Amino acid sequence: MMTTTPPGRRGKLRPSLLVALPMLIALAACGPSGPAPASPSASAISERCGPEEVLNGGIDGMVVDSAGNPLNDIYIFIQASDGFTGSTRTGEDGAFGAPGVSGEFQITTTDIDYAEVIRRVTVPCGELVEVELVLSPLE
Repeated sequence: MMTTTPPGRRGKLRPSLLVALPMLIALAACGPSGPAPASPSASAISERCGPEEVLNGGIDGMVVDSAGNPLNDIYIFIQASDGFTGSTRTGEDGAFGAPGVSGEFQITTTDIDYAEVIRRVTVPCGELVEVELVLSPLE
């Protein structure tokens, strides 16, 4: 399930963040006169995000089992279409996040007890995209 939320209606931020998030924000804030951007905001989305838009957007994710129970300590790997990568783990509430990003992403889950899930997500400038990943146990 993926929905977008306007910047003013975000809700609470998730405690888990991408390891390289500060680098993404700094790269996305470069103006047109700077070097070619290497952040996810330079992906296949044709528009270029301004610094305020980047800060207001991102990925707000949840990992659950088939019964809807949150899954703790699931490894999340996020790759932008331009090759940038980052990773995090879900918290006790099954949440993960990548605030301050925009562009095209592939989200992959990895855990010894559950089948891998791969989801492609587009994050428009300034929007918070909510992603729910439902994992099935390995048999």
